[in-house]
Amino acid sequence: MKNLKEKFRADFFVTGNEYMRDNLDLKFLPRADLCKDDNLGRIIFADVNQNLQQSFLIAKNFFAQVKPGTIKFVLVGLSSVQTVEEKVLEDYFKLCLDNGAKPVAVVLPVHPTIKKTYKADAVKLFRDAIKRVVKKFEAAFVDLLDISLSDKLFQDKTHLNSEGAAAVTALLSVQLYLKGIISPKDICAANEDFFNLFSKHFPRDKNFPNDDKPLIHHIFCILAFEDFNRLSETLSREICMDLMARVFSDLPYSYLANLADIFPKDDYNELTNRLFDITVKNIRRKDKVKVGFYFDYSAHWCGDDVYNLFAQDKRFEPTIFALTDKPNEFQRDEFLKDSEKFKARGLNVLEMKRDSLDIPKQDILFRLKPYPDWVPAAFKLANIKVKETLIVHIAYALNVSGSSTKYPLQNILWKMFFSSIVEMNRRKKSNKFGMPRGFYSGYPKQDVFFKPDSKFHFDWKMIRPDAKKIIWAPHWSIVAGARYATFQWNYQFMYEFAKAHPETSWVVKPHPILFRSAIQEKIFPSNEALRDYFQKWDDLPNAQVYTGTYYQDIFATSDGMIHDSGSFTAEYQYVDKPMIYLTRLGGGVQNELGKEILNASYLVDGQDLDGIAAMIQRVFIEGDDFKAAERKKVFDKYLNYPKLNGMLASEFIYKNISEELKPLTPR
Repeated sequence: MKNLKEKFRADFFVTGNEYMRDNLDLKFLPRADLCKDDNLGRIIFADVNQNLQQSFLIAKNFFAQVKPGTIKFVLVGLSSVQTVEEKVLEDYFKLCLDNGAKPVAVVLPVHPTIKKTYKADAVKLFRDAIKRVVKKFEAAFVDLLDISLSDKLFQDKTHLNSEGAAAVTALLSVQLYLKGIISPKDICAANEDFFNLFSKHFPRDKNFPNDDKPLIHHIFCILAFEDFNRLSETLSREICMDLMARVFSDLPYSYLANLADIFPKDDYNELTNRLFDITVKNIRRKDKVKVGFYFDYSAHWCGDDVYNLFAQDKRFEPTIFALTDKPNEFQRDEFLKDSEKFKARGLNVLEMKRDSLDIPKQDILFRLKPYPDWVPAAFKLANIKVKETLIVHIAYALNVSGSSTKYPLQNILWKMFFSSIVEMNRRKKSNKFGMPRGFYSGYPKQDVFFKPDSKFHFDWKMIRPDAKKIIWAPHWSIVAGARYATFQWNYQFMYEFAKAHPETSWVVKPHPILFRSAIQEKIFPSNEALRDYFQKWDDLPNAQVYTGTYYQDIFATSDGMIHDSGSFTAEYQYVDKPMIYLTRLGGGVQNELGKEILNASYLVDGQDLDGIAAMIQRVFIEGDDFKAAERKKVFDKYLNYPKLNGMLASEFIYKNISEELKPLTPR
């Protein structure tokens, strides 16, 4: 290693056993070509049977031979068949950091037959040990053990062939890019073979954080941004913006979503305004405008009024796209029931599966849930062109959460209608681009409570005609999400209380995901046991279980609600009835709206069964609603949207869209 400090040009090296030595092709790691000396360019110190202690000593010696700061990162190969010596790994990571290098723990894939011999518990212990050290040193971990590779990429049960090594190294490169180890410029500099390999073997790989953002889209946007900056030096900003708009209008929304990661606020907002102007003009030329509503749970339905206003306008052709794929039998049953309800109300329902692609192109697509999970193929951002479809979001819930959840969809929406002005203002502050196309419409589900001619009816099961009618709505978030749920502590108590109190009548309204989480978290051992539990409720003479949409009649005819939910906290305020909210230690935080409502509600610890019973007795059975006046003040301040807008939420949404899509020429 004589004169290595002067000659060394590469900025990373690799240690580990023969997996790291033989199963990587550094030609497909973009930084490898920084070294001009072939002998130094392939800096793989990995070798047969090299253990972690040996890797550490090799690295220690090597760091002593090069200028400090030369090595930018180190790939620390670890085998899943070895026990991780955490103390040695800690020393290794510290050594890297002390020398200005980012340590990256790497586990490469093995042949499927070898993988089958690994015991799950051993693999978990192995991974947990690595994660502890990675977390302690804020290092990186690229775990490729579970990726699916064809047998054709292996030359034997241990080694990849040349194509396999190239493909795995390309995937490793992308993971390093996603973790910020190598830069976008490095990825963009990779040759065509790199992208061909990657597209061939990992077109939609689970190792990506979001399959609406394929790597090639992201790279295209990086290059487009660089071109925009370069052109801006010689051409006017107006011309550059026009060129960008023409390019991106012909591309899928996934490109626009990636561009949002790169573009500055003012440039991005101006560009999207131009893009949507192009699409609006395209739609205004049409005689018929297709309006699609997509949701995956019927409880997310925004209400018939928005749909009917478009249906009554001869220019629009609305359709509900309902996803039939459900994770369990309870949700499938709920879907079938609600699908029939939609059809019975004269709504046009088109059922679809997650892999559906043969769906008519929609001019306006209402996405009622903003998250990327459970989106069918036809409605994924990668399959919708900007110039063809405008995407709109109506909030499926009245958000009271104080969490700062962000979702990429909000950056590519033509319009976003908020049910709460508190939530709209929070999004304006937290979102990189503000909320230039956000509108406070109010909550269309609750329009019915502002209509003077509304009549409500629901058949409550009652033993006594004067029974107090109570809704119990348990949330799903037992250990995940916002952790609102208290169901795990009080589900048996609630049943026994209802059974023992004939002076009450009950509707159990579980969150649709509770049917899944109650099994996953082993509150019930099986679907059959959970079904038996809810059947016991249905068998009571004073109780019934209700799932799905169209619950406004239940709200209106009830005397009170008990729950630990999110949206129902605000939704139930529209009927001006007392609400008992079940709390839990460490539960989800509330935003301004949630805090104000809960201050005007009756709070009981969800584990305090005696306290729950006492509060039901006092507030519901005896009718001592001592927070009624405070509750009305909160409602008028935060939730009375017709008072502010001068119209119902459904009217606001319809008018906002239809007026902007008026035909180019009078009809």
